[in-house]
Amino acid sequence: MSPRLQVLHLTGQSDPRSCALSPAQHAFLDGLALPEQAKVRLNFPYDARLAPYRPVPLWLGSLRHLVLFWRIRLLGRRWARRHRPTVEEQLRAADRSLVLAGSIGLDLLGRLDLPGDVLDRLTVVAYGAVATRPPACRTIRVGSRGDHLARWWPYDVEVDAGHLDYLAAPTLAELCGDLVAELVTEL
Repeated sequence: MSPRLQVLHLTGQSDPRSCALSPAQHAFLDGLALPEQAKVRLNFPYDARLAPYRPVPLWLGSLRHLVLFWRIRLLGRRWARRHRPTVEEQLRAADRSLVLAGSIGLDLLGRLDLPGDVLDRLTVVAYGAVATRPPACRTIRVGSRGDHLARWWPYDVEVDAGHLDYLAAPTLAELCGDLVAELVTEL
């Protein structure tokens, strides 16, 4: 039986050979008051056959995100057609999804051109969001003046964090805990 609510990460791939969660992403999920089956332990593009997690230096991860950013713009619909089926399948695996979209994750989600019935089931917490084309769904943007990559983008909630530190911010954990409780109640 599929969970009624799932929580999943959607970020760019610092390591294109993997969609494994980082230790910080696992720890964030562990801190949420949800049964284990509601916690998706993979990141975009949700392919368990890819390589396990390996740490990536910030400079290399940033370069890979920049390459992905431009690849998406160059390939456009071809990129969306390639990745939409797996993301859509993952999002349809539950009645509701809380998507934790870090960095360019909000832009990736918007560029997938997901159907309206899928977007209606999403709540997105976009932390450190760098997005020129966000999806048309409920989105709460979390930002920080200490984030030198994303501080220029608009946000709804401010935390004290650098671009790679959002998941350690107590304010973000509290926000997501409150959203989980709200979404569970709505189901």
